[in-house]
Amino acid sequence: MAEATNQNSADNGQAGGTEGDKTNTQKTFSQEEVNALIQKRIGEVQSKNDEANKKAIAEAISEYERKAKLTEEERLNEARKAKDDELAQKERSITLRENRADGIEKLAELNIDTKMVDFVVDIDKDKMMDNITKLNKAFNEAVSKAVEAKLAGKTPTDYGDGSKTTDKKETVTSKGYRKNGLTAF
Repeated sequence: MAEATNQNSADNGQAGGTEGDKTNTQKTFSQEEVNALIQKRIGEVQSKNDEANKKAIAEAISEYERKAKLTEEERLNEARKAKDDELAQKERSITLRENRADGIEKLAELNIDTKMVDFVVDIDKDKMMDNITKLNKAFNEAVSKAVEAKLAGKTPTDYGDGSKTTDKKETVTSKGYRKNGLTAF
C-alpha cells in the first residue's frame, strides 16, 4: 500500500512539472520503517517501566529489611500508628463532608449560591460559620453596589403627564407629595 502511495506521488509530481515541486510533498514510509519506529517507541516505554519497577522493588526490599530489624513491640507500634493515621484521615474526611453539607444548608438559607460552599468549608465548624458570615456580608455589599450601579442615572424630567420640570432640587417624599407642596400624586 505504501508503494502505491509512492507511485501516485511520483505520478502527480511528473504531471504537475514545477508545480509539484512547489506544493507540500508528503513523506511516505515503508512498512519496515514504520515497524522500526514503533519498536523504538515500545523500547523507550519498556525501559521507563523497567526503571520504575526496579525502583519500586528496591524500596519494597529496603522497607522489608527495615521492618525485619524491628522488635515485635516496634512493629506493633508502627502498625498502631498506621491505623491511627488512617482513622484520623477518615474522620477528617467525614467531618469535612458533614461541614460541607451544613455549609450548603446555611448558604441556601442566606440565599447565596451553594456553589460557593468550597470557599467557606473548613474542618473547624466555628471557623466555617465565621467564613459564611464574612461571605454573606461581602456578598450583600457587592450585590447592593451592583444594584446601585445599574440603577444610577439622572432623574427623569418628564413625569409622563406632559409636564416637565427644570427644578432639579425638587424631590418627592415617600407619601407622594413634592417637597415644595405644589402637587400631590
